[in-house]
Amino acid sequence: MVYFFAGVLTYRNNFDAAASEIAKRYQNAKIVMIFPYGIANGTSGSSLIRLLARQLTQVSYDLSRDQSRRVTNASQIIREHAENADHLIFIGHSAGGVIAYRAGLYLEEKHGLKRVQVFAVGCPKFHLKDIPYNDRFTYITGQNSDRITQIGSWRKPGSRVYRGRPGREIQMEFNPAHLGWRFHASYFLKSVWTDSNQVFHTNSEDLVSKIYELYPGTD
Repeated sequence: MVYFFAGVLTYRNNFDAAASEIAKRYQNAKIVMIFPYGIANGTSGSSLIRLLARQLTQVSYDLSRDQSRRVTNASQIIREHAENADHLIFIGHSAGGVIAYRAGLYLEEKHGLKRVQVFAVGCPKFHLKDIPYNDRFTYITGQNSDRITQIGSWRKPGSRVYRGRPGREIQMEFNPAHLGWRFHASYFLKSVWTDSNQVFHTNSEDLVSKIYELYPGTD
């Protein structure tokens, strides 16, 4: 089972290119997309601004708390599909990475699901407990400055509890033509480019290839 977790201002097709790459590598896996903060399809102008304001309030709540309604709702969706799955891969973008991490931990602590691998891409940092679960948590960023990844920290100063880190922190090369918010939004898109050696790349293919390299297990 492979689950995608979306962040704010995400459209329904944002993960389509990455999902196609997942299907090539994890050929027997079922793919489920979860939108904890809702989708931006059909909104524009002032409605889009109101949606973003509401989503940012929710993200702020989720960053500062170990559990929220979005975590429990996502966990319920996962349980509905994952009963017989041998492997569970959670892939979160931006604030969706926070939900992916917390949902995996919630399922482990409340329901004994201990086969989750979490990959957070372009995600803000949040306080982590120093626990074995973090060994299955991979944090992926790109080479360009991404403001979202500069938010927060893994360790809480002075805390004896929140002093953990992801098991792996990886920096990858993504399309260098994208800067600022465009860079943050493009991790999962096809986004074709060639490197200095004229080698052809797409962001979605490179990202999923890295995930598969790190965790080639299938169900």
